[in-house]
Amino acid sequence: MYQTELLIRNFDLDIEKVKLHVIGNIPEGKTDKEALEAWYVEVIDQMKAEGLQANGHLSYVQTEVKTLSDLSLRLLSENEDYRQVFNAARPSIRASIMASEGKVGDPVQACLNGVFGFLLARMNGNPIGDEQQEWAEHFGNVLSYLNYHHGNTK
Repeated sequence: MYQTELLIRNFDLDIEKVKLHVIGNIPEGKTDKEALEAWYVEVIDQMKAEGLQANGHLSYVQTEVKTLSDLSLRLLSENEDYRQVFNAARPSIRASIMASEGKVGDPVQACLNGVFGFLLARMNGNPIGDEQQEWAEHFGNVLSYLNYHHGNTK
């Protein structure tokens, strides 16, 4: 959803631009374009209603991040495998939180931001150093573990 929010912002929360540049580039028969357009309209309306034209994330997305954070805390106390994955990522998480200068304090949010930042850097053709690659791998490992357990607890 972070990508979707960014994409919508890049098109000025204008469904006509999204239709032209996103939906219009999907080959015919690959998806229900009307349903996709309706979904984008819904997301745009939610972003406007929540005042997210310039930055921030939708409340339901942040609720899901909170759910994953709670799961992370539970797994840290109950699951040795997760503890190992998390502890391997801990220096990267700590560095990411410190680099946010107080904007991020939650480890799961730091992982999400880190993976998203890595994706943006790659999409923009920015060089990615070995350290950033390692961080992204650690963040991805934590998120993958959480995703697996989140999917199996529903």
